[in-house]
Amino acid sequence: MGWNDSGKGDKDNDPWGNGGKQQPPDLDEILKKIQQKWAGVFRSGKGRGAGKDKNNGAGRLNMIGIAAILVVFLVIWFLAGFFIVKPAEQAVILQFGKYVKTVDPGLHWIPRIIRSKEIINVEKIDNFSYSAQMLNKDENIVLVSMAVQYRINNPENFLFNVVNPVESLQQATASSLRQVVGHTTLDEVLTTGREKVRQDVSTLLKQVLERYNIGIMITDVAMLPARAPDEVKEAFDDAIKAQEDEQRFVNQAQAYVASVIPIAHGQASRIFEEAKAYEERTVLAAQGESSRFLAILTEYNKAPGVTRDRLYLDALKDVYHGSNKILVDVPEGNNLLYLPLDRMGLPVSPSSTTPVDINTDGYSSSNTRYPEVSSQRQNVRPSRDSYVGRGGTQ
Repeated sequence: MGWNDSGKGDKDNDPWGNGGKQQPPDLDEILKKIQQKWAGVFRSGKGRGAGKDKNNGAGRLNMIGIAAILVVFLVIWFLAGFFIVKPAEQAVILQFGKYVKTVDPGLHWIPRIIRSKEIINVEKIDNFSYSAQMLNKDENIVLVSMAVQYRINNPENFLFNVVNPVESLQQATASSLRQVVGHTTLDEVLTTGREKVRQDVSTLLKQVLERYNIGIMITDVAMLPARAPDEVKEAFDDAIKAQEDEQRFVNQAQAYVASVIPIAHGQASRIFEEAKAYEERTVLAAQGESSRFLAILTEYNKAPGVTRDRLYLDALKDVYHGSNKILVDVPEGNNLLYLPLDRMGLPVSPSSTTPVDINTDGYSSSNTRYPEVSSQRQNVRPSRDSYVGRGGTQ
């Protein structure tokens, strides 16, 4: 019958509801039909009345199809339970959303639908940076930046102890950095104390994460260059330059000290050794003189006259050893003679034809160069008294 066929004189058959009101489907009737279909599939041919033989074959075919479907479903369900955990990963096993265990890398199987898995890479290094303006110990505002590297070391704590572990890590980093900078002066933050700030922040951050048990381990903390706010950047640059100049001057002074002190120590050691050697030399010389004097004293006690003359001659020898001229005092009435003794011992020059004949007395027998010496040889030998003075005594 067509849609425009009036039939019984109403418009209920119009699908657009132009001629009548459309009724909603009956839910009870739908459920009843589904139950009848499933009952026809599972019930056997007994107690069926006239259609017993026809329905028996159809029921057996339906049972075989359902069994095949169930087997295929079980095979697919079993194969779907296998999964592989890579060497750098760990898998968290959940049973209806509750933690059961953590498995290591390898091939594993879980019953699907009952259990599920969460695979976490525990070797991957992640990082984030944090930067903010902070108030330091001497009440100056400084812009501090820090980079943090971390990895997951406990998948169970990472998934279940904290709602957002990464955000918690960032908040802990900000808190630790502000605490350390708040107890540090501006000079230390900008120049010399940056390494100490980094170490303190790393230690404090590790303590916070250990107390929270969020399953994250800090691998490295890097302190980025700090700087002053833009409003006072020029003044801070001048201050930093002055500090650098101060450090340079200190280094130069230390280098000068390092170069001067060893030289001074060496000179002091040399002077000390020379003084010690002089002391030893002087003591040994004095000991030698005293020993010689004691030896002479012994000989003087044995022969006083001979020893006295010998001492007198030795004294004259020492006195006139460095002199090249001798003045001889002769008896009264004679002329003063000058003897060029410094030339008498020298060899004759090649231009001279007269050889120098030195006799046993030490004077030349034929000396034409010094005639007064040859004519008055007997008067040039002074006595011991003549050295002392005319008429001198021993």
